[in-house]
Amino acid sequence: MITFRKMVNGAANALAVGGLSLLLILAAFTMLDGLLRAFANYPLDLIREVGDLVAAICGAACLPITLLRRANITLRTFSNAFPARVVQIIDSSAAAVVEVLMIAMAWQFYLFSVKTMRAGDVTWLLNIPKAPFWFAVDGILWVAVTVQTFVLIEEISGADRQPSTEAVP
Repeated sequence: MITFRKMVNGAANALAVGGLSLLLILAAFTMLDGLLRAFANYPLDLIREVGDLVAAICGAACLPITLLRRANITLRTFSNAFPARVVQIIDSSAAAVVEVLMIAMAWQFYLFSVKTMRAGDVTWLLNIPKAPFWFAVDGILWVAVTVQTFVLIEEISGADRQPSTEAVP
């Protein structure tokens, strides 16, 4: 289980680093676009066209690591009020609800991506197809579903987990 956790952690970290790197690149190009607009009257149309689509990929890329480290909102009130077994059942139930929601979200993004592809939806100026961006978001969401499945298994089995602030070596 530890080796599998290291693999899942590595994949989630890689996705987060990739997403945040892409976000930094987008930020740099957005700044360049603003400077070129202000001083040379020469906007970068590509940034306006795909900026929001790239930002969606960046946001989705951070979901797996958030789920793995259990950095989402957690109520710890039950920890003091109930026995450890009851708290484990509550935590496992919460993880199952998150799993169902992640599956529903990934499925809906898949349907949206297919609809966008079939409609031939493109950006308004450069005619860049939007579907590949949404399929990328959907693929990342399915990775997040896999990570949440791992988290759910850990919760149900009561496996010792790493603290949310520590990375697995």
